[in-house]
Amino acid sequence: MTPNTEHRTPNVIVVGSGISGLSAAIVLALHGRRPLVLEAHNIAGGCMQMFARRAPGGELCRFDTGVHYVGSLYPGQLMWRLFRYLGIDVPTQPLRRECLDRISLPGGDFKVPVGWDAVGAAMRGQCPAEGAAIDGYIATMKRVEGSLNWHALDPDVEGAYDRELYDLTIDGLLQRLGASPRLRSLALAQSSLYGAPADRTPLAIHAPVVGSAIEGPHYVVGGGDAITKPLVARLRELGGELRARADVARVLVEGGRVSGVELADGEVLHADEVILALHPHAAARLMPDDAWRSELRRRLERAPECVGLFCVYGIAQGHEAYAGSNHYLLRDDDPDCFYRPGLDGPADAIVNLPPGNPQLISAMSSARMEWFDKWQGTHTPRKDPEYRALKQRLTDNVLAMIAQRMPGLRVTVVESATPLTLRDYARYPGGGIYGLEPGIDAQGRNGVRRRTRYAGLYVTGAGTGTPGILGACVTGFAVAGSILGTQALIREVRTATDPTA
Repeated sequence: MTPNTEHRTPNVIVVGSGISGLSAAIVLALHGRRPLVLEAHNIAGGCMQMFARRAPGGELCRFDTGVHYVGSLYPGQLMWRLFRYLGIDVPTQPLRRECLDRISLPGGDFKVPVGWDAVGAAMRGQCPAEGAAIDGYIATMKRVEGSLNWHALDPDVEGAYDRELYDLTIDGLLQRLGASPRLRSLALAQSSLYGAPADRTPLAIHAPVVGSAIEGPHYVVGGGDAITKPLVARLRELGGELRARADVARVLVEGGRVSGVELADGEVLHADEVILALHPHAAARLMPDDAWRSELRRRLERAPECVGLFCVYGIAQGHEAYAGSNHYLLRDDDPDCFYRPGLDGPADAIVNLPPGNPQLISAMSSARMEWFDKWQGTHTPRKDPEYRALKQRLTDNVLAMIAQRMPGLRVTVVESATPLTLRDYARYPGGGIYGLEPGIDAQGRNGVRRRTRYAGLYVTGAGTGTPGILGACVTGFAVAGSILGTQALIREVRTATDPTA
């Protein structure tokens, strides 16, 4: 992670080395810029970073923090095209077409197949009297996906100006369609992919996030490192640099434009353009107070964080019957129970079994940040007996749900993570699963603006668009489009990544 030995003077600085920042830097490097990516942590990747722990048997296990599965990865689909344009090769393995996600609810299981049409057919099998509502739901999901210029890779669509996509919630749509409680459960069960309850999630979030998972779900073989390492290598190949342990203290401006950044140690770096690929609240703290209009700043300050993350990592035995699919284990038929976590009893868990030997397992659950208020002023207090006891309590809740809904699966726990972990290692102030909640208070007219009042100063990252690996990568391309020209870049990406090219 040391700088390039050439020490070329950058003309664009990117703060943050998640997939959004790295993608933006590479796109700009492909167009002649000399990018420098600054990362406060000692490793690159943001929420794609991995960590290593010794299992009780002595095995060294490497776990993902945020890469569980990625959508739109069949040839010609969006994520496949973006990786191809960036010039990286990511090893992947498709999930089971007949059951990419198993939804486990008290009212019965539901196997989610690959493809919207197949999902519609499966829903009709569960809710045979609701054909019209199901057809309306599937048609709306397809329409919304096709209305978003970057997700459709079509510069001429006008979804960005369609207020209904951002003002109508997925809950509002299902009410309009007259969906039964069971159909509502099936439509909303995968909402943990974006981390917001149904009455706060606009169509422009639900449709592309769930749609990409349904249409092209793949495991990334090798986890987040299999994405981060080729991105960093590609950046260097194009003449860019990456500096780790480079904590930015503030953005520098002169007159009406950006001039560079100042690091925490006082070092000043100059550049014509600065991109903050950070949580919007972290970006706001680095920029001058007037970089965004006051109303936008106040609105973002009030916008809630996603529900907090609690995740259990371990080694699984007896997994053969469950491999090749993800498992959504929800304690209530209302999927919004995920956003109402409790301290006792079996806990909601999204179980991921990535390919590998030994068979690793992660079980993502939710938690309230206020449970950890005692330790807010400290770094993650791993050795504090009270903190360890709380982690064990929450771990036992997750294991109880797994024992109840996945009989025969045995889990040897290796590690667990709390909202404080995300706060300290991903720089998410509230420990939210995806940082800022992608709800109606932070999308569309109310959303983060990539451009600021200062020429050359931009903001990107998952908080500026759809969450997840694909969504964050799209925001990196989108901010590059703000600099290079959005319509021209979309056309270039589509032409350059034609499957026959």
